[in-house]
Amino acid sequence: MAKKRKRNRATIGIDIGGTKTLSALLDDDFEVVAEEKLRSRSGDDPLAEFEKGLEKSIRTLLKAARKLGLKVAYVGVGVAGQADFPSGAIRHAPNLEFLEGYPLAKRLRKLTGARVFVANDVHTGLYGECTLGIARKADHVLGVWLGTGVGGAMVIDKKLHLGAGGVAGNIGNYVLHAVDVARDAPRKEVLDNVASRTAIAGDAAVLAARERAPKLKKAAGTDVSDIRSGDLADAIRAGDKSVEKLVRSRAGVIGTALSNLIDFINPDMVVLGGGLVEAMPVLLRGEIDKAVKAHASPAAAKRAKIVVAQLHDHAGTIGAAKLAVDMHRKKPPIDVRP
Repeated sequence: MAKKRKRNRATIGIDIGGTKTLSALLDDDFEVVAEEKLRSRSGDDPLAEFEKGLEKSIRTLLKAARKLGLKVAYVGVGVAGQADFPSGAIRHAPNLEFLEGYPLAKRLRKLTGARVFVANDVHTGLYGECTLGIARKADHVLGVWLGTGVGGAMVIDKKLHLGAGGVAGNIGNYVLHAVDVARDAPRKEVLDNVASRTAIAGDAAVLAARERAPKLKKAAGTDVSDIRSGDLADAIRAGDKSVEKLVRSRAGVIGTALSNLIDFINPDMVVLGGGLVEAMPVLLRGEIDKAVKAHASPAAAKRAKIVVAQLHDHAGTIGAAKLAVDMHRKKPPIDVRP
């Protein structure tokens, strides 16, 4: 029997979130063989620090690829914002405004010599789960990523649905309690401001400052910028009931908002991802599932299986890499024409 030819193609996947940027070297089977992390925002000149950190990460991964005899052919990027598909520049990034207008694909092509594709981070994360993860057999899928913000994406008939402007799935902008709002009234609360990790950490910091979350205060203090998803999870495990009640209530809000979309789109699966879900998968999935069953119509709720991302914190890197590869095939999954 002829010996199977060893494949040496590799990809790099980059997930640029509002707090953390994770980069990964992936082999031909999209298995992670090396990774690098950096803070997305740091220092007095965040753009300069980001550029320096990203270049260091890429050079480290390229070195690892050479040692393994791998050649990086593609780089895929998911960014917490909107990308211009033809150019690969970042159009809009609400939590990383210093990156707006940044020619990311051009910069990465210069660093790697590879083909580059840049898209939204939740779109890439859900694409990864639908092609290589837990949603491979699903046809209609909603993705909700809980981190610095609340991000969303959707797959309909096994295809990423981006909408007319490429921003479909923006569940973070979902308006809560919008009944009887006058046209000239201030905009009501949106999901991002209530159920993101940032929003939950803000209210948890108040609980800590008021001595209602002693475990959290001892471990992370009362500064919201110091409270991460893991800190919230640790505080709950240590016995901070007020933090647990807070997280459960916000997960219920997410599930209630999702119930409307589940009735409207009738998906067969909802994938939950992001740092907050990674830290508390059982708690969040349970509360969201409970709220969906309470508020969605029975027929739609029965078909919508609520699951946690199988690719974990690498859903974004793997999905971005897979999307970059697939975008250079004869039938790309996204139409990039202006």
